[in-house]
Amino acid sequence: MGFLQKIGILQFLIKTFGPDGIFSSGMEGHAFLIGISEVVAFWKPRHDPPPGYQANGNPFSEYHYYMFGRACGVLVWVGLTALLKFLLINAC
Repeated sequence: MGFLQKIGILQFLIKTFGPDGIFSSGMEGHAFLIGISEVVAFWKPRHDPPPGYQANGNPFSEYHYYMFGRACGVLVWVGLTALLKFLLINAC
């Protein structure tokens, strides 16, 4: 714990994921969880971008957290693939 405090990661994590940071409301966390779950579990996407999403730059509700969750889901699969490759190469 002292090492994390020394390099400032602990304060960064508390500030980022604390009550005033990212996912500060239940809707934000829920949108992220739906997004990551759809990618990791191969669920059919349930949400499309709203009309004019890119045009007005004002995302409806928590769509940006949903898309961030989907992007993190892709990173989970990349990590699992790399881990599987590492395990298979070292097992032979």
